[in-house]
Amino acid sequence: MKHFISIRYILTLLIVSPLIAATVATAILGYLSGSKAVNYLALKFSNKAIIYIEKHIDSYLIIPAIINKINGIIVENDLLDPNEFESLGHYFKEKLKVINSLNYIYFGDRNGDFIGVKKRSDGQMVLLLRDATNAPRLEMYQMTAQGEPGERIETLETQYDSRNLPWYKKAIDFKEVTWSPIQISASTLEPEITSTMPIYDSSESDKPENAIGVFGINLSLEHLSYFLKELDICPKRDAFIIDRTGHLIASSTDEKLFFSENGKYQQLLAMDSQKLTIQVTMKHLLETQSSLMPIQDLTALEYTLENQRHLVQVAPLQSHGLDWLVFVVIPEQDFMELIYTNLRFTFIVGLGITIIAIILGGITSVWIIKPIGDLNTCAKAIKSNTLDVNILQKIASRPDEIGELGQTFLEMAEIVNAREKSMSDKLDELRTQNQQWRRTVQQKQDLRMEHFNNVLDQARKTRKYPEKR
Repeated sequence: MKHFISIRYILTLLIVSPLIAATVATAILGYLSGSKAVNYLALKFSNKAIIYIEKHIDSYLIIPAIINKINGIIVENDLLDPNEFESLGHYFKEKLKVINSLNYIYFGDRNGDFIGVKKRSDGQMVLLLRDATNAPRLEMYQMTAQGEPGERIETLETQYDSRNLPWYKKAIDFKEVTWSPIQISASTLEPEITSTMPIYDSSESDKPENAIGVFGINLSLEHLSYFLKELDICPKRDAFIIDRTGHLIASSTDEKLFFSENGKYQQLLAMDSQKLTIQVTMKHLLETQSSLMPIQDLTALEYTLENQRHLVQVAPLQSHGLDWLVFVVIPEQDFMELIYTNLRFTFIVGLGITIIAIILGGITSVWIIKPIGDLNTCAKAIKSNTLDVNILQKIASRPDEIGELGQTFLEMAEIVNAREKSMSDKLDELRTQNQQWRRTVQQKQDLRMEHFNNVLDQARKTRKYPEKR
């Protein structure tokens, strides 16, 4: 016996299957093509981020360097006498008024004397001074409108000699505009760096012993960390800057880049960062590189952390004696999330279309298969002579091919009924004729029997009478 397969379900399946296949194929192709594009996009975004960071740092660091260059030119052309602290104080004050990004500019001479002007957070100008009148103390004064020392505020250090400080020593060794090592500001407890410029007598050579002194401009590095935090690349990216010794200079995280040990502030190593991404990045980099020193070009690397690929770009930043490394770390998930969103959208749209197709397939099945089923029922009814003509008339009223088929069935049913009626009439006639024939045959048989009995009786009589004689 053949298995029964309903056209109702096959028709729906034929409508829905291509849609499901197309949805799945689109999703798979989208995922594969998206995965290939992730590396390209991540590298492109990280490259742009690196360039953007470098440009911002350059623009942030260039102002103090330019001012120090100008300071050197002014002194060299005898427009400013570094030995006249009164003139220097007024000059520094005017610089801080004009350039908002600066908050501390100073000069230390070869005798250990020092003058600096600092702009406080409230905008007030104060004068820091160490000269023949108060040596070796460094004292802070209110600053007058003419840039002169006013009322003394406090003594900052009782034994102060700028010649022994790192910024002064490095400037003398470098002999031109450079940057000091990173230090912690005594007033703000924030990391800062100093742009320095050594000054020499025009009549003397630029030997260390012939230096008049060093100009310095302090620059806070907290701004760099804030900039990295606000860097809009992708949601979960990390960016940080280190020096060639592996110490953190700026970071997009909120952790402190300095810690106190035995009363002294120490710069935090990137390997000791509480941010796992920074730790693993440094560990992986040092596994692939013998040290940080050989990195002189843009370098790309990747690693897996918590089952997610992370793409890293490392770029050297070298400017006026600075030698830093800029890192941008982008988790692949940030870009794959876009792909997953597209996949979810594709599946939702595909599911919606599939549901609509199933509904339409069901409606189509009812519209097509039901009348076919009714025709099948009518065919069986015709066979069993139990046809309800109203069903065929309802199907025949449709204006499509099924209606035409129903009309054909109706005509066929009428023909069959007419033939059956004709055959029934002929059968009745034959039955009547057969009954008549049977009656005729019976009558003839009865007559023959009656004749036979008469003959038999006659014969018996004939036999009987001769015996009596």
